[in-house]
Amino acid sequence: MATITALAGWPPEVLAYAFAKYSRSPLSIRQSIQTITAEKSSKFLEDFYFQFGHGSIADNAQAPLALENISQIAAFTLEDEQLWNGSERSTRFQTFGESGYYMPASVRKTLLESTYTQGADFLLEQYKFFSVRCFEHLIKNTPRPADMKPDAYERTLKARAFDVARYWLFNGMLTSVGQITSARTLEGQISRLMSSEYAELRELGQKMKEACAEKPFCPEDKEEPPVSPTLVKYTAPNPFQIALRNDMRKEARRFISRFAVRSEQRYVRLAPFMRLEDEIISTLLYEASHHPYHEIVSLVHSMDKREKKKIIDLALLHRGEHDPLPKAFAAGHKVQFDIVMDRGGERDLHRHRNCIQIHQELSAERGWDVPPLISEMGIADAYNAIMAKAGKTVRSLSQKIGVDANYLIPFGFRSATLYKMDIRQAAYMIELRSKPQGHFSYREIVCQMHEQLKNRFPFLDDHIRVTPFGDSNLLIR
Repeated sequence: MATITALAGWPPEVLAYAFAKYSRSPLSIRQSIQTITAEKSSKFLEDFYFQFGHGSIADNAQAPLALENISQIAAFTLEDEQLWNGSERSTRFQTFGESGYYMPASVRKTLLESTYTQGADFLLEQYKFFSVRCFEHLIKNTPRPADMKPDAYERTLKARAFDVARYWLFNGMLTSVGQITSARTLEGQISRLMSSEYAELRELGQKMKEACAEKPFCPEDKEEPPVSPTLVKYTAPNPFQIALRNDMRKEARRFISRFAVRSEQRYVRLAPFMRLEDEIISTLLYEASHHPYHEIVSLVHSMDKREKKKIIDLALLHRGEHDPLPKAFAAGHKVQFDIVMDRGGERDLHRHRNCIQIHQELSAERGWDVPPLISEMGIADAYNAIMAKAGKTVRSLSQKIGVDANYLIPFGFRSATLYKMDIRQAAYMIELRSKPQGHFSYREIVCQMHEQLKNRFPFLDDHIRVTPFGDSNLLIR
């Protein structure tokens, strides 16, 4: 007869050792786990995880971490894992007016600090002011149904007002993230953060590593060992990731003269079918540039075999013994969407981790989106002037502090991501994100995805349950 045992109160690394013993011992979990100490698990993990490379052992050690007062850039990068469980503060249900913002060390106590703080404070003022303006406009123009309670009505329209006001929030806004990941995911996550161009992310990776080895926060009557003192202790910056980023940027710059003038518009484009080799190379160059995927694909298609081989060889030149292939090699998907949309909407779609997501670097050069409500209120000119001023500040600062200027890019500015998926995931995204209670930005995007998908695959037309973009109701939550 089957025996099911629920486990609680055991340290993550002890559990990892206990489950690993199943492959080597006939003992039950109740018999084996009580003989395991933190010291024994540490020695076992040193031998089998690090020396023999049995990576699956670390999947059984689940480490909970709370990361508070980190920037939106840090949160986005932190969550950029396929095997990730967690949640973050919502811009729809919490006001960010009093949250504060991250100030990079490159401007702190320098002549640039006032420029940075003035830019940040200006955007926060717009956020607070237009949160109220948008809410008042919605109250005035959206009658409350008789069967809707006043508090639910007000709460719903406040959320809709925040959907617009968030366009003034920016990448430096502070947020909090709670996550529960396996130690294997955590190890790769920390290494990726330590390899970042952003000083904040490098520091965050180091702090996460230290937190895993320190006494955890426990209930008053509990005394628990560190969550992962062994499995992440050798984590370090990854030279391969750093070299790959630098090498591919050089390659992308080498081909810039062949590209058309970069367009500054919001779009959704379903990529054509292509050879696997062309897809990998196109993805490597896409991630390292600011150009549309279809232009890069056309360029790569015209390359000769030697030029293609040169790029592949360069991409893998510095690959270490334990380095997996780059994400660009997660190729072969028949459904690939290159999407340029507002940063806020990109953050929403980022939750679809079953997709392979390839993000281009942040930039103020793609322009910004204008929410329909802003035009409806007759303040589009004022809105555009604010965004133009923000973009000018970012461009000016970027010449002096590099990527740290990206903290001041508002969520209304556009970002680019390549999403690779199968039909099932595409249908899931479209059906979930087209519902009327969703944000208007990603609703429009997934409805365009649906149109292009059914044109490519007509047999799907009657089977994807899309909610047309025109079917919107501000009072549906």
